[in-house]
Formats: sequence, C-alpha cells, structure tokens
Amino acid sequence: LWNLPHNDTNHVVGKLSLCSGMPILIKKNIATECCITNGAEAKVVSWHSHAENSVDILDTLFVELVNPPRPIQLDGLSPNVVPISKESIEIECRMPNDSRERILRQQVPILPNFAMTDYTAQGRTRPDNIVDLNNCTGHQSYYTCLSHSSDADGTVILQGFNPNQITGGASGYLRQ
Repeated sequence: LWNLPHNDTNHVVGKLSLCSGMPILIKKNIATECCITNGAEAKVVSWHSHAENSVDILDTLFVELVNPPRPIQLDGLSPNVVPISKESIEIECRMPNDSRERILRQQVPILPNFAMTDYTAQGRTRPDNIVDLNNCTGHQSYYTCLSHSSDADGTVILQGFNPNQITGGASGYLRQ
C-alpha cells in the first residue's frame, strides 16, 4: 500500500519523500482566504513529524506559495508561508492484482510538482515550459501544452513528435 502509484490511490500518496525547496501542488481547497487552494503551487519550506513504529509520520507541512493572488502573512511565519496539516481520507486502492481495497490514509493533500499533465496545466503560464508532445492525443492537446509557454525561448520540446497532428489540417468533424 505504501508504494502504490498515485493514480491507484485517488492521488493520495502513501509515502511522501520531502526536501526543502521541492515544488508541490496543493490538491484541495484548504483555506481559500489564505490562498491555500486546489491547484496552487508552492515550495516546501519545512515540516513537523513524529516517529511511530520506527516510521516518520508527517503532521504538518509548511510551504511557501508561489505567486499567490495576494500576499499572505501568518503570525510567526515568513511571507507567503502557510501550514498544511495531514487529513484522514478514506480511499479505494487498486492493488497490483487488480483487486480493490478501501483504506483510511492520513496525508497532507499535496502532490510533487515536477511535471503536470496537459489537463492540470490549463490556465497556467510558465516561463520555462518543458513538454513531451509524444503523449499528446490530438491537436487540442498540442495546443494546451504549447500555449502555457510565456515565450518561445522558454519552451523545450523533449523529443521528436508527429507534425501532422498540427499541420495536417482540421479533421472533417471540426470543419463542419
């Protein structure tokens, strides 16, 4: 259960490896008045944890919000640094043998933010936008991935791709 991939546990991670400065994505509206919202980006600053059965258990994660809509200042914390506490979440896990188990998992509602899908990236502008167009299923996906670049200089395409997806003309149903 600890090592199941995120997509097998409703994106609630079992084991969360942390380091200071790590980019994260907040996955829930926790405190909208403090800009701690679903989809907000942040960097790990520090955390509080305790040991249980020789395992470190995360209690509270402190993150610095990246470009929040407005500055946040909480007593005793640096500007734009906010706490995220663990929550108990009942999830259904898909096991390696395809069986399903319901468990209660305690975790902070975040995910590592080293990469994101075209769907998650919607509405974001990136000065550095690294894309892998081989995973795009159609011209809409190409557009979504490439349109997040703030300029061409910051866009890196990882490998070759099928140019017919964006140069072959619109399909019949789109021309109607």
